[in-house]
Amino acid sequence: MGKKEKNLPFVIIFLSAASLLFLPQIFSDQTRIKILNIFRMPLKVVSGSYYALRDASNFNEMRNENRILREDLSNLKNEILKTQETLLENKRLRELLDFTESKRHKFVPAMMIAKDPSGLKDTIIIDKGKSRNVRKGMVVISGNGLVGRVREAGWSIARVLLITDRDSVVSAVVQRTRDEGAVTGNMRSGLIMKYLDLDCQIKEDDKIITSGFSGIFKKGILIGEVVSVDKDASGLYLNAAVKPEVDMRQLQEVLVIR
Repeated sequence: MGKKEKNLPFVIIFLSAASLLFLPQIFSDQTRIKILNIFRMPLKVVSGSYYALRDASNFNEMRNENRILREDLSNLKNEILKTQETLLENKRLRELLDFTESKRHKFVPAMMIAKDPSGLKDTIIIDKGKSRNVRKGMVVISGNGLVGRVREAGWSIARVLLITDRDSVVSAVVQRTRDEGAVTGNMRSGLIMKYLDLDCQIKEDDKIITSGFSGIFKKGILIGEVVSVDKDASGLYLNAAVKPEVDMRQLQEVLVIR
């Protein structure tokens, strides 16, 4: 049924009722009011039917439009997420590139592909191994921060012991005061710098770097930042709680120093 045909009953009743208003010479005021009162209910019924039919005819079109809009919104959200992820990845890669350009070392870029599922060890698996000259004992970094060292190397993968593992020990110094100590892992609690002299001037926010004394870790790699200082249980030394420079929970790309 065309739009004109659907509107026809409504138009006829409306015109009939309206014509009464403009024929005062035929009907008196009281008569016209009475006649219009008779047309009142049919007019309401036809008018309501007209709008119901109009809404019903547009329903499928509106539903399709809503579906298309929802799909477009979902696609837009996915594209925004992809863009954000690309920006974050580019930022991490730029940090790695800046580090490689500032140091005179050879590096092997690698991706973390797995973590220790047991939770008993702080280790990760990277996607580079002996085929890329990655060997046991090599130091692993991310950005400007120390990550750990290669514990085992296979042909195409390697296992890395993170500095947050309890078996990890790194010879370190306080960058500002040059006080020496040993940084050990404390798992999820971060790091502890042990064996600091009682009279050392270490304080919160001090930077801790590798000393290079052990011969394993190169000198000057940033380990983390001091968050608190206390005496150890024996009362003979100071211990400093250290927040790692690298967030091991969000680790993705690393560099192996050859």
